[in-house]
Amino acid sequence: MREATLLLVIALGLALPWPASMQTAFVDDAKRSVVLPSKVTRVFAAGAPAEVLLYTLVPGMLIGRNRLPEGDAIGFYPPQYRAPILIRQLPEVDNPAADAELLAIKPDVYVDYGTVQDDYIASVEAVQRRTRVPGIILNGELARIPDTYRRLGVALGVALRGNQMAASADRLLARYRGSLAAGASPVRVYLACSGDGFVPCLADEPAGAQLAWLGGINVAGTRATAPRRPLTIDEIEALRPQAIVVTGGPGTAARLLANPSWKRLDAVTAGRVYEFPALPYGWGPRPPSVNRLPGVVWLAYVLAGRPFDAAFSDDIRSFYREFYHLELTDRQFGVLVGQ
Repeated sequence: MREATLLLVIALGLALPWPASMQTAFVDDAKRSVVLPSKVTRVFAAGAPAEVLLYTLVPGMLIGRNRLPEGDAIGFYPPQYRAPILIRQLPEVDNPAADAELLAIKPDVYVDYGTVQDDYIASVEAVQRRTRVPGIILNGELARIPDTYRRLGVALGVALRGNQMAASADRLLARYRGSLAAGASPVRVYLACSGDGFVPCLADEPAGAQLAWLGGINVAGTRATAPRRPLTIDEIEALRPQAIVVTGGPGTAARLLANPSWKRLDAVTAGRVYEFPALPYGWGPRPPSVNRLPGVVWLAYVLAGRPFDAAFSDDIRSFYREFYHLELTDRQFGVLVGQ
């Protein structure tokens, strides 16, 4: 009789919802207290920055991605991560019809990562309210990457891995912080944020964070000092950049170098026009996620005119191993850095 009663109690317990003691409260970077399941196994990324973050931390929990690997990028994913579920439509703040894909794959947590502004907060709130899926928003600032790994690791039940990745990110950022400001005169850099090169990435924008971390001079200035429009070639020439870094996608540097109007710039005639590597994710500011970490290393070398050495190779290979779950081959390393 006692055994039968015990079995009945256990069965009822399994059928009931998780009690409050089996849940945990997480305070996100919008200061919202969100109740999360005590055990998380399925996570949903609200856009490309969150996708990259979650892929590095919990690839097995990431139940869909916003883009499918294609072309040369496929080889930079381990085989088990090359064919994810494609998320065609992300939830929107005022469009309940867009919730269908999120609901169909039944995530435990919905994660947004990037700029913490009122419109993004409102979107997370609206999606959570409609779908009943707990949603959190995290600050994507470059300097906060280590802390994000620590906090998100705890929230998703992978605290040890979160701490390990935080420590790796912390070491890399600390190693290169201010490295371009160490000389007598910091290098002057023009960051181009458009395919034609005329829209600059400004010093106090997320797209300028890597150069600012390294201590280089962003010749385009800040939001307070720069024109709120594309620059002319005369204006760019007057800024006297010693180097130009483009973020407009593959082939942008070659197109700029071939454009006669740009040949007036000393940086162009000296061949100091650089394009961020981009496999499997860009090393530059797009998307503004943890993919920027190898870009910090790369910028520190190319802008200082340093040849890639054993320390550079170790940092890049370690990043791919720890964050992208991939042991780079020599050929892959050469593809990334143009060797």
